[in-house]
Amino acid sequence: MVTEKVKRPNGPKGYPIIGNMLEIAKKDRINWFQRIYETYGDIVQFKLFKRQVYLVNHPDLVREILVHRRENYTKNTLSFKMVGVVLGESTFTAMGESWERKRQLAQPAFHKTRISNLGQIMTDTISTMLDQWEEYSKTGKIVNIADEMMRLTLTIVVKALFSTGLTEKEVQTVADIFTPLLQATNQRITFPFTWLHRLPTAKNRAYQGYIDQLDAIIYRIIEQRKSSAQVYNDLLQMLIDARTEEGNEALSDQELRDEVMTIFIAGHETTANALSWLWYVLSQRKDIREKVEAEVAGVLGDKIPTAKDFSALEYCTKVFKETLRLYPPVPMLPRHVEQDDVLGGYQLKAGHDVFFGAYLLHRLPEFWEDPEVFDPQRFDKELERKRHTFAYLPFGGGPRICLGNYFAMMEAIFIVAMVVQKFRLELAPGQQVTPLVSLTTRPEHGVPMVLEQR
Repeated sequence: MVTEKVKRPNGPKGYPIIGNMLEIAKKDRINWFQRIYETYGDIVQFKLFKRQVYLVNHPDLVREILVHRRENYTKNTLSFKMVGVVLGESTFTAMGESWERKRQLAQPAFHKTRISNLGQIMTDTISTMLDQWEEYSKTGKIVNIADEMMRLTLTIVVKALFSTGLTEKEVQTVADIFTPLLQATNQRITFPFTWLHRLPTAKNRAYQGYIDQLDAIIYRIIEQRKSSAQVYNDLLQMLIDARTEEGNEALSDQELRDEVMTIFIAGHETTANALSWLWYVLSQRKDIREKVEAEVAGVLGDKIPTAKDFSALEYCTKVFKETLRLYPPVPMLPRHVEQDDVLGGYQLKAGHDVFFGAYLLHRLPEFWEDPEVFDPQRFDKELERKRHTFAYLPFGGGPRICLGNYFAMMEAIFIVAMVVQKFRLELAPGQQVTPLVSLTTRPEHGVPMVLEQR
């Protein structure tokens, strides 16, 4: 019997003491990941100070990590610990039996039927934004679409969570907090030195202050709900009502808070960034925009979409999926190697971390012809069926795939359809849009656009 020889992954040597920390700290680190993959192959080893890190970039290997060997590749990483400071122990950050219990409790709230019932919240909020846009278009005001999408998706997720439970002041507090909170969280993940974040600096106190303000709002609403006889049609009510299969266990107030905070974070910024890229692409690709407009006119005419229209907007969905391919909301993900393992013929040592991600997987020429070209036809149903499941991971993969993926898809398609019914968005003259690929994939300086009424 021939035994496969176990190899040690190759990779860039880096600098003494710090290893490859300088490359990781740069804004264009995703390009460095791409270069080392092209140089060293599917599994690359590099160093961050004393820690070895492995870059894995093949769908077969990612499937092993996320599905077949998921118990050995956990979220016990510094990055997830940094995120856990904000999110707590939610379905996104929890592990083992704790995750399984929370997932069982939370998953029914995100069933397609229940999300469909939130459709009117989405369309009412979009209509309010479009009314404001009519005023902007009369004055020729240049609008930062990235800001507009962030504000819109945040308002939708607040209403989907709390329906009418927040005061205007609280809604404004949430809006004011999120940008600095997300920016600071991204910095902490990029430089995950926990001792730095415990120092009594003004920046650290401000960070904790953001979390405390959001906690105060969330806990107030939870307490109000639990003491009220009224039943609400929103995500929080669904989470409060959730019970285990035995029917005798519910989410605690702390667990409810953690799930709500996760929905806040994951449920608006990622969708907003993807939509910002979509509007940018449509401004550059008039052929695709015309097809989107034609489909919306044919399916909807002038009427507001409902959940029944969602599946009929097939080309809009392909365009959004292709946007998620080229500009994945979460470009890279880490896992922690709990026990020594052999993956793809390479030795991975326990105690170190693995990086893999949609940004690189979505550009593999083996699975995507002309990967840098924006082509919605990649998502024709027949081509989707043939494609490797783990070559396309905008919402993650395996048992821990994002719970809110259907919510995000329906929300995005409703926004696309309702906007193109009334407007064409053109990139403002002389503007360039550049991606910043870090914790998320966002336009670095926004997307300045001119709104043209149709």
